[in-house]
Amino acid sequence: MIIHKIEDKNSYLIKILDNKVDIYNPQELEKITKKIFNIIIKKNKLKNLIILEIYPNNIYGTIILLKDYHKLITINDEIEVKISIHTDTPFLYKIDYFNINKLTKENIYYYQNNFYLEIKEPINKKEYLNLLEMSEIIYETSDEIINNGIKINI
Repeated sequence: MIIHKIEDKNSYLIKILDNKVDIYNPQELEKITKKIFNIIIKKNKLKNLIILEIYPNNIYGTIILLKDYHKLITINDEIEVKISIHTDTPFLYKIDYFNINKLTKENIYYYQNNFYLEIKEPINKKEYLNLLEMSEIIYETSDEIINNGIKINI
């Protein structure tokens, strides 16, 4: 589990690589939530309203975006957690133009002066780690990129 604090916000990006989180199992979601809270609370204080946005992916693993908000009414220092699961969100990888010809089995989109790669078929772990090294994962705006971008044929 990799946890990064997002700059200028009290939000965190949690990446769970290779582990498939069973989003339909409430006990597993509770276990992961407690584990994340225990790690974050050691370094920073969380406020009273936490929103977890979960993005599962068969190839990548799971990305969890933790947003920390103030609640208008607080009761006994309790933390309220709301979970939103995005099941049909494709992951795209923002790549450099010069890396496109190395990747031929994937869909490539051009949108707002950037190139984005969508993995169609599973790739081996070495190729995937290489892709992660040379790209940035896009998940929140991936539908917009696919619908409004230009699909490039190589």
